[in-house]
Amino acid sequence: MTTNPENLEKRFDADEPILDGFETGVILNIGRLADLSGILNISALAREAGIPVQTLQAKIRRRSPLTGKETRALVNALKQHHLATV
Repeated sequence: MTTNPENLEKRFDADEPILDGFETGVILNIGRLADLSGILNISALAREAGIPVQTLQAKIRRRSPLTGKETRALVNALKQHHLATV
């Protein structure tokens, strides 16, 4: 059985594997993005991902979590340039 939004909690509670429904090759969260901000042009990445620059900079400064939509957009922008985070 593949993990999906409907059975995620049940599978987790039953101690069954749940990562089969997720892309685990690319990990991106606000902490990782903050760590990479020293070597990445965050403003350019935000523009490429269609996220307002000020929004992304504020999230990094405050360590506010990224939304799923923001994460997907950032990962896709990185992938377009053959980059990934792990």
